[in-house]
Amino acid sequence: MQNPANRIDVHHHALPEFYKEAQRAVGIAGSAYRGFPDWSVDKSLDLMGKQGIATTILSFTSPGVFFGDLAQTCNDFRAEIASKRPDRFGGFAFLPLPDVDASLREIERVFDELGLDGVCLLTSVDQRYVGHKDFEPVYRELDRRKAVVFIHPCYPPGTEARDYDIPRMLIDYPFETTKVATNLIMQGWMEMLPNIRFILSHAGGTLPMLAHRIAIFDKLTAHRDKYPLGALAYVRRFWFDTALSGHPAPLDALRAFADPARILFGTDYPYIPETVAHGETAGLDAYAGFSETERAMVARGNAAALFPRLVVEK
Repeated sequence: MQNPANRIDVHHHALPEFYKEAQRAVGIAGSAYRGFPDWSVDKSLDLMGKQGIATTILSFTSPGVFFGDLAQTCNDFRAEIASKRPDRFGGFAFLPLPDVDASLREIERVFDELGLDGVCLLTSVDQRYVGHKDFEPVYRELDRRKAVVFIHPCYPPGTEARDYDIPRMLIDYPFETTKVATNLIMQGWMEMLPNIRFILSHAGGTLPMLAHRIAIFDKLTAHRDKYPLGALAYVRRFWFDTALSGHPAPLDALRAFADPARILFGTDYPYIPETVAHGETAGLDAYAGFSETERAMVARGNAAALFPRLVVEK
């Protein structure tokens, strides 16, 4: 069944020319599997109109700002778009990690001055995954602010395997999301940071398929005292977007473990072509595993609860 034209898209990227130019300057010539897609605010609005999306929360994605001092520029850009069309756009902020002090200053600026809607963290930065102890002051401040934190995958850290040439977004990205989610659980961060609302990209990566396996070892690992409620209890504390998951198999796996009140609509545009975005949304709309109430929650209700600022009376 088709949803009405009121969806909220929590996984939708901005790709302005200044960001492409910064990547080209350090030798990055395109996305993980093709050249840089052509993006503009108008192109996003066009897709939104065709997909029944009322509001989109824009984010930047891999490789982030680790390769240059871009965080403030990216955040100002998103804030400007949101200020011009607050009914259509929100924004997730980038932080200048691994610089902890600069990140704490930027957290203050993006929430108290720019009014952005949350923070986007890449799964790793400078060989350290989300949940690394070096970044604890950042996590503590985000918890204090009860922030929404959108976790997006990036290239895995470490040495490249010899003659391995599979586009990273195909399988590495979902596994990176799973690694971070498991790290947050088993290192005790989900217990210690109860106020952060973590959103996992792409239906949680491979986490729904591995959640049962992880839970089998609840009482057997050296980390067991750090997640006293058991892994599945903390899995259910995450939010999950539906980007690139418009098929019954991943949706069934997600529904087996996720609270339906924590599933959010997402497209992953423009890093996927418009035709793919339409196909994935059609697959989500055709999925029989949601009740009509749950379908409305996924399309809008769950995101509206997370981001009440975006709910504008027409």
